[in-house]
Amino acid sequence: MKKLYLLLILSIVFISCNSKWEYRTISVKGEEQGTKALFQANKFDVSDESLNLFGKDGWELVGIYEKTETVHPNYGNEEYVSGLQPNVRTAEINFIFKRKK
Repeated sequence: MKKLYLLLILSIVFISCNSKWEYRTISVKGEEQGTKALFQANKFDVSDESLNLFGKDGWELVGIYEKTETVHPNYGNEEYVSGLQPNVRTAEINFIFKRKK
């Protein structure tokens, strides 16, 4: 009986190791908000409905990563905020999906 269980486990491992996957990366770019957009975080609009569409097609979300951008404020102009400001912000968010072929 132990040999049967061992054979079954080895078969499952072998079959799962031979699975082929396809991957897809979806990028969502941020939108600037307002007139002083250089000093504000970008706005990202990702709805549950859009992510659920990938799930219906068999895609599984396996990772998320961001790309940042450098923002160079002009400290000499009165129209801009003066003083030290963060000079990086998220430019886009990338969603990585996979599904079996």
